Amino acid sequence: MPVRVTPAIRPLPRRSSVGADIARQLQQLINEGTLKTGDRLPSQRELAQQFGASLAGVREALSVLSAAGLIEARPGRGTVVSSVGGAVPSFDGWLGVISDAEEFEELVQARRLLETFTIAQAVQLATPAQVASLRAAVETMREKLNDPEAYTEADMKFHLLLAEVAGNRVVTRLMRAIQRPLMQQLRYSIIHLQKNGRLADNLATHVRIVDGIERHERELAQQGFDEMLTGALVKAPR
Repeated sequence: MPVRVTPAIRPLPRRSSVGADIARQLQQLINEGTLKTGDRLPSQRELAQQFGASLAGVREALSVLSAAGLIEARPGRGTVVSSVGGAVPSFDGWLGVISDAEEFEELVQARRLLETFTIAQAVQLATPAQVASLRAAVETMREKLNDPEAYTEADMKFHLLLAEVAGNRVVTRLMRAIQRPLMQQLRYSIIHLQKNGRLADNLATHVRIVDGIERHERELAQQGFDEMLTGALVKAPR
């Protein structure tokens, strides 16, 4: 039976949850540098007291920030900032962490599909200023060659920037959606490459990607990406 709607009733305005408000404020502190990479957050109880909120709201916010790749729980240290810049926490769902070796391979497949598109678009659309930004991102990676964790973050920033240069907002959001598991994959790969003395080779493939984009040579840029992915492809630890 249809529900009768009283003409005088109007839909209530949509309000964000307490968890969303907390996540938004913490994200702003991370983005503006008040909370820096490696900083440890107060305990959940302390955060609840500082925000004047419930523990449930704090847990909701931390779950979302963790899924967005902005924070992570580290044994013996608590929850620390692991910002890669520009991440947008979402309450619409997330992919979480990679659960097994098979899913790790599936992540790599998904990454290849997305980044093949972003490279093709960037080759066509990148402005000189955007190329300069990509080169600056590569130089940041070069500066971090002796610090695997910092190199991982710089690498992630490069690929998010590449997605933005491609100019497709949906693809950019998809890259951000897989940001957390992608950081996991990058971290495994970069540690593996450094142990084998091959991290500089990884950097060189990123240089070739940017060279191809600047020269509008899709094959060169794609070759750099393919070599990067092949060289970095290691199995996720069980």
